[in-house]
Amino acid sequence: MKTALLLTAMLALSGCAFVYDQVQDVAQTQCASNNSNAQDRRSCEKRNAPAYDDYEARRKRMQQGQPG
Repeated sequence: MKTALLLTAMLALSGCAFVYDQVQDVAQTQCASNNSNAQDRRSCEKRNAPAYDDYEARRKRMQQGQPG
């Protein structure tokens, strides 16, 4: 029972990272296709750049009431 619960939790966590990565890929593609201006494209890419681990750490800090 514990093994099944642990496996389910691991799959759920890895699934979140996978979904996050997929959303980031779509955002990066949109940055490239929607911005012909190089500066606008770089700004768009920078806004969508954080890795999932960075995002998750920042989210946890904010939940604890600490600044991002």
